[in-house]
Amino acid sequence: MNTQLTDLMNRATENLEPVTPDLLERSVAQGLRLRRRRTAIATASGAGAVLATAGLIAGGIHLAGSPRDAGVAGSPVPIAKPSAKATPTAKPAGVNPKQTLATLKALVAAPGRTFVSPETWGGGDYAGAAYVVNDGHGAARVDVLLSGGGEGNPCVPKRAGCSTLPDGSVLYVSKESPEYSDSRQAEFSVVSNYVVLFRRDGRNINLTSYNGPAEKGKQHTRPTPLLSVEDLSALAKSKAWKLPPVSPTKGMK
Repeated sequence: MNTQLTDLMNRATENLEPVTPDLLERSVAQGLRLRRRRTAIATASGAGAVLATAGLIAGGIHLAGSPRDAGVAGSPVPIAKPSAKATPTAKPAGVNPKQTLATLKALVAAPGRTFVSPETWGGGDYAGAAYVVNDGHGAARVDVLLSGGGEGNPCVPKRAGCSTLPDGSVLYVSKESPEYSDSRQAEFSVVSNYVVLFRRDGRNINLTSYNGPAEKGKQHTRPTPLLSVEDLSALAKSKAWKLPPVSPTKGMK
């Protein structure tokens, strides 16, 4: 008896596929497909039942509301129209990096300046853009970052380089700051001028100008950055920037 049972079990399992990661993955995928199929069938069945019920009700109304006894049986019950769905609130349009790049070029453009190596990144609640600009005295990287908020206010607590503007926003400037804190600074000698305009709603405009074509890894090409902190401050205050929407709960602290 035991031999027969063992033989039957062996024959029943000899063609089973061993459990492998591929088999497990296919099984999970098949389960998801079946689940979606069951959901669709259940939805369709529910809709069919609703339609059938509606048909029976309509038939009853038709019989009760025949022209001969319409005044006796009463008027058919009016079917209420479904209320119109509320229009969803439009989400504020995010910032466009290409537009940010175009604005950067327009604000920095001046006679004798050329622009190469355009860069963009981000999108939505932040956008960055950069150019390598040459005025005939050496190539220099200039970049901008627009943010909807979330960063810490650089002037809390207040420090050197901070000033409060009449509209309540703050401006932080850093002049000719070295890019390296080790021996590489002597090798590359790259410094930067940096400005951030931090608005009361938390949005901020960050601008940096270098004295070389890159932040790091390349030699400087001029003694000082192309744009001074005064130049960058004026650019940050420009109304030409298309800022991203304010990030929730990101106002000035």
